[in-house]
Amino acid sequence: AGLIMTLLRGVLQTATLNESSPAKILQYVNKAMFTDLKRSNRFITLFHSRYDPQRKLLSFSNAAHNPPLIWQSSIQTVKRLDTLGMLIGLDIDTQYGEAEIELQSSDTIIYYTDGFTDAANRDGDRYDETNLVKDFQWACLHCDNPQEILNYLFEQVDQFVGNSNQIDQDMTLIVMQIK
Repeated sequence: AGLIMTLLRGVLQTATLNESSPAKILQYVNKAMFTDLKRSNRFITLFHSRYDPQRKLLSFSNAAHNPPLIWQSSIQTVKRLDTLGMLIGLDIDTQYGEAEIELQSSDTIIYYTDGFTDAANRDGDRYDETNLVKDFQWACLHCDNPQEILNYLFEQVDQFVGNSNQIDQDMTLIVMQIK
């Protein structure tokens, strides 16, 4: 897995130098990684986005990764950022959808791994996306900055899991807030 991620990093760096569209970048990565992934019986999920700060426009494409969540401050609503797209490494000719959204001041996006939503308490209940959405919405209403939102969300997962259960998956969270 470590070797595949190292290879992916190099392929992504090359792709972002040569392509501007998130969907085209995912298509390039899929073609470049396909043979190695097929040989290793592995696949990759990947969400790729590009933010244009002058136009405040986020374009994105998804290869079956957990869709990021966006808090739209003007309407105080959380929604998923998602497009159609298969896992990287399943079909060399996969086409990926692309979408874009205009962002406003105070809009906040969280990118996260499934370690968050798969975290389980001692009863076996998962934290899941419903809890994440609820806690993210609360954080956006009550926290003053992205670091506070990040800290709050990690605290909520820790409380949900409790002291008796250890989190055994990678939990990565990125908070992006428009100024």
